[in-house]
Amino acid sequence: MLAYNLREAIKRIAGKNKLLEVEQRVDPKYEIAYITRHLEKKYAVLFKNIREKTGRVITGIYGDKERLAIALDMKDEKELLQRFSKAMDSPMPTKLISNAPVHEVEREIDVRKLPIPTFYERDMGPYITAGIFIAKDKETGARNASYHRMTPISKNKFAVRIVERDLYLFMKKAHEKGERLEVAVVIGVDPATAISASTTLPLYHDELQVAASLLGGGLRTVKGKTVDVEYPADAELVLEGYFEPNETTKEGPFVDILGTYDLIREQPVFTVTAIYSRKDPIFHAILPGGYEHKTLMGFPREVRIYKHVTEVIPVNDVYLTSWGSGWLECVISVNKRHPDEPINAGLAAFAAHTSLKKVIFVDKDINIYDAEDVYWAVITRAHPVRDYIIIPRGKGSSLDMTGKPNARIIIDATIKEKRELFERARIPESENSKRILDYFREKI
Repeated sequence: MLAYNLREAIKRIAGKNKLLEVEQRVDPKYEIAYITRHLEKKYAVLFKNIREKTGRVITGIYGDKERLAIALDMKDEKELLQRFSKAMDSPMPTKLISNAPVHEVEREIDVRKLPIPTFYERDMGPYITAGIFIAKDKETGARNASYHRMTPISKNKFAVRIVERDLYLFMKKAHEKGERLEVAVVIGVDPATAISASTTLPLYHDELQVAASLLGGGLRTVKGKTVDVEYPADAELVLEGYFEPNETTKEGPFVDILGTYDLIREQPVFTVTAIYSRKDPIFHAILPGGYEHKTLMGFPREVRIYKHVTEVIPVNDVYLTSWGSGWLECVISVNKRHPDEPINAGLAAFAAHTSLKKVIFVDKDINIYDAEDVYWAVITRAHPVRDYIIIPRGKGSSLDMTGKPNARIIIDATIKEKRELFERARIPESENSKRILDYFREKI
């Protein structure tokens, strides 16, 4: 069964022994982040006792594609990729309801009482990292859902980092007319909304309709109480409010997906007009630069890369590597038909994800999720002169501080000729050896 809200997702992941529950009291300053850093690679972590705060905190819930697939009732990561690709191409309308779980409790407008973690020692302060901003363009009526980090600067105001994409354009259009932009920030959503809000769609395309398609048309929305915005009805918590023209403040420093500190910038201020939640809400927090951050940011780009590259070469699988921060490096398993296909396919990958710095092509016998396996292929199957293609300039990631203009590299680590010279040694298996290995795996 699909998880139509965060609580169902947690139950599904717990049912696969992928959830750890922390009963001990933890401080939201650093302790949640420290524990998450050491556990989220394999587990979601539910913190049930937050010092001086009410509510629970979940981290790592979508820490890898396996957990995301479990929450969406899919058998594996390949089905997840195919289904999400289809949902992007065939959005469905959301279902508007009048009485929503997210409106069960009207809360005091004091955001400092929320269990917002502080993650790193040089962070500006505590940060909401899993807040999805839902906004509507007044001119077209188009809706956008996207993640933006935010830090409280008073009991009812946040400094918000707004990247120059759809929400920024909606806000700019409203402010040029001297108008506020009303928004709702939902925290703790279903897995389809969580991953759809991470993707980059063409302007005026609705991420919530992609989520609805992924849920088979089952995404419910509700109208805001103080804002003219419809947002997921089954979210754990919502902050309603607005961006006022010309109201800005300093934002940062804060850690980005590469695990390094982002710049301090002048950024918009979000003013809260209402806070609603479910009873005993579960506050979702994403560790910056952690595995969940890389999964939510990387997976939608993997889908885009898959769609673009399959037009050039048959693709088995795509992985924006965790060791490349889920952002700068991609390994693609292909079935090559012509010696020069990886060059064209690499250019297609760069077009699909413009922040990409390195793309490596391998044959299907290589496990693209294993860095040792990938770089075995690079060192044994790629010639440094013939198979390393360097593109000396072009627009890359703003997070890449190694030098401007950005440069890129394609590495063709596929077998070129005389395949028998590159055949990997194989140890035959037997039913008995498999049975013994399975026995010990259960004990490890």
